[in-house]
Amino acid sequence: MYRLLILLLALTACTGSYEPPAPSFLAVASGQRIDFYLSTRLRPDVRDDGQSPLIGSWTNLSLPVLDLYFKLKQSDQQNNRLWVLDREKLTAYSTDPFFENLVPNPTTLDPRSFAFTDGSSQPVDCSQGYLSASPRYLLVVCPPVSGSSAPYSLYLVDFNQLQAGGVLQTLIGPIRVQTSQAVFTLTSGNALVILNGASSSMEYHPDPQMPANETGVIRGGSYNQPLYAPQELIYDSAGNRVFGLLRSSTNVRLLTWNLKADTPSDVGEPDPNGRNPDHLQSSSANLYALSQQGLFRVQFPSGTLRLIDPPGDLGLDALSYLGSALEDGRLLYLAAEDPSANQKPLIVVLNSQKPLESLLSSDVKVNSNNVQPFSSRPVSLSIFPVQER
Repeated sequence: MYRLLILLLALTACTGSYEPPAPSFLAVASGQRIDFYLSTRLRPDVRDDGQSPLIGSWTNLSLPVLDLYFKLKQSDQQNNRLWVLDREKLTAYSTDPFFENLVPNPTTLDPRSFAFTDGSSQPVDCSQGYLSASPRYLLVVCPPVSGSSAPYSLYLVDFNQLQAGGVLQTLIGPIRVQTSQAVFTLTSGNALVILNGASSSMEYHPDPQMPANETGVIRGGSYNQPLYAPQELIYDSAGNRVFGLLRSSTNVRLLTWNLKADTPSDVGEPDPNGRNPDHLQSSSANLYALSQQGLFRVQFPSGTLRLIDPPGDLGLDALSYLGSALEDGRLLYLAAEDPSANQKPLIVVLNSQKPLESLLSSDVKVNSNNVQPFSSRPVSLSIFPVQER
């Protein structure tokens, strides 16, 4: 009986018990273009079928894309939507007509655009804008133009107020934040966190629609790094904490704030070898730091960074990382380039469930042979599901 059980298990393993991954697209924005790649041809756990992962592209968009965000529909009356940010507007496209072998023309996808104004019909320049999301809100951050003393302009999409089709009537905002050198993020509890360089502090606002200084609404604390400007702020839902990246002319500092605590902690220089990160990316298992010197993992409680160097012939420390996206909290997609070789950007896919020190070569896939050159440097990546044929 025992031998029969072992035989049945072996036959099950050999006869197709493996469930293939559902199809999804990796959208990569570069310039006035978005390229759509079939992720099953990029993943390290799926055999390369020799076909190009690039299924289609949107070219000649009206303005360069700044950021992307995908939102699943919340009811049958809505559509799944890809939100695309440029300096003048936020546009929502339906992704329901996408198939694993078809990228529709964007004009056929019920596009809904929302222009950025100052509340009196005057346009707001969002050329340095970016997106952050929580379960309820999509936040658009529009910093003032360089050299201006104007406040930051924040706009909100309230997903709880979406109309039929998965869009809204108007954006919430602008919400004014009078500061300088600040970065913003949302938490899974729909709160707004600000890394405020003007006051060298982190601020927690339970209601992102009310960022003004109101007694009992804000809590936070200061950090002692006056010569460092905020670079980036991300939220880690697993640890209910935020990570802030600060930069001076030559160095960086890493802050962390457990949102149950009163004040943020300064964990000092993140890497003793001076491999300063430019961007952070949080997954369910790790906090990554992307830099011009390679890809790192932030290790706590020491707050140090460890350079990824998987076994085998693949060395990732020669690449410069331009953007990132996560799929199912497990697979990390990176747009990268080798600046020393003057190559076009690559797509790197990393199995992010494992600790980085235990990665194998099979956990990392660089797909460059069948990836067409990007029109310009990628700025944003997003993953969304598509239909099977």
